[in-house]
Amino acid sequence: GMSVIPQLQSMLGDGVDPVTQLVAAHVFLQAGMKKEALQCVHQGRTLEQISCALQIYLQLDRIDLAQKQLQMLRQKDEDSILTQLGAVYVALATGSSMAKDALHTLNQLSEQYGPSIFLLNLTACGHLQAGQYAEAESKLEQARQEFGATDADTLVNLIVAYQYQQKPTDALVQTLKASYPQHFLSKGLEMVEGAFERESVKYRAAA
Repeated sequence: GMSVIPQLQSMLGDGVDPVTQLVAAHVFLQAGMKKEALQCVHQGRTLEQISCALQIYLQLDRIDLAQKQLQMLRQKDEDSILTQLGAVYVALATGSSMAKDALHTLNQLSEQYGPSIFLLNLTACGHLQAGQYAEAESKLEQARQEFGATDADTLVNLIVAYQYQQKPTDALVQTLKASYPQHFLSKGLEMVEGAFERESVKYRAAA
C-alpha cells in the first residue's frame, strides 16, 4: 500500500541511479502522485526516463512539454521502440489530426514485433481518434480472441467503440464494473475524452 511511499521519498536524494528513479516514478504514478513521479524523471537522460516523463506530461495535459521530451527521444535514438511509442502517445493525445501518423507507426511496430494486447489497444485508440469505429472494434476483438484480453483498457476502449456505433454496451459495462470496480471508465476514456474535448473546442472556435 502507501507505506512504501515515504521509504521511496527518503531514497530519492541526489545522485540516485536512473533505475531507482524510474521505479519510484512508476510507484508514484500508481498512487496517483503525478507531480512526485515527474520529479523523479523530468531531468532524466535515459530513454526510459525521458519516455516516462513524456507520458506524465500527457497525463497532466501538457502536450507542449511532452513534445519536447519526444524531441529528446528522437535526438537520442530515432529507432528505439520507446521513441516510436512516444510519438504515438503524443499523436493520440493531440487528436484526430494526428491519428493517421499514430496508425502508420503502430502498423510498422505490429509488423516488426507482432501484434500484442498493448499494440492492438493503441491501434484501436488511433482508429477511434480517426473516427474509424468499426476498425477500432475489430482490433479490440482481436485482442480478446487471439490474446484472451480481459484487461480494463481493452474493455473501456471497446465500450467507446460500441458507443460511437450506437451498439448496446450494457454487457461490457457490467463486465468492467465487476472486474475493475475502482477503474470504472477510467484512464483510457479520460484521455480519449480529453482529446475529443480539445478537438471540439477547436472546431467550435473555428465555426
